Amino acid sequence: MLIAFPWEIGFVRFLWLTRRSRGPVRAFAQADAATKERGYSASFMDRYQPDRRVQWTMFLLASIPDCEKDSLLVIGPRYEPEILMAQGLGWDRSGIRGLDTFSYSPYVDVGDMHALHYDDSSFSSIICAWTLSYSDKPEVAAGEMQRVLRAGGYLVVSMQKVGAGYADVLPGVRQGDDRIQTLEQLDVLYAGLDRVAGFEPSVPPKGHGHIVAAYRKPARHAH
Repeated sequence: MLIAFPWEIGFVRFLWLTRRSRGPVRAFAQADAATKERGYSASFMDRYQPDRRVQWTMFLLASIPDCEKDSLLVIGPRYEPEILMAQGLGWDRSGIRGLDTFSYSPYVDVGDMHALHYDDSSFSSIICAWTLSYSDKPEVAAGEMQRVLRAGGYLVVSMQKVGAGYADVLPGVRQGDDRIQTLEQLDVLYAGLDRVAGFEPSVPPKGHGHIVAAYRKPARHAH
């Protein structure tokens, strides 16, 4: 049920938790200035509009044979579908945490990906879907992800790749050569990890596509 209907189940939970149970959405008032377009993100919390693109990230992680399922951090979930999918795919419910600048869910902590409030090596897996592009300091956010990832653990990251002439890009978000949107850039950003999978589209000047990559933290790695 959680794998097949995460959006439908999530919609019911969204209505209950935001309209009937927990009250107003909680916001992180002192988020790092590096987190762009918080106003855009906040506007989405008034309605339930999840994106099925997160399936690519979640299913890639779940397809890794030796991925431990005792703990998972979801960075930028906004809603709960990734969390519901993770439960349906066998992750320990008590070990799943989300982190966003806004939250209505008991599973999603309010915080900043540039200063994660988790101990070193807290999670055996991390997913970061369509979130890193909102950072003006992606190297800081990437460093924090590596810090809280356990040795031998996996990180899967995804984002939109846009052509130079693509117009539908949010203001304030990095563009052009400064935008993190290639496997080469991700390899530099996550230099302490080993890439085990990567899918990068070729896009025309005014087109767009989606890049997804999986990394493993070496067992010998000492952050």
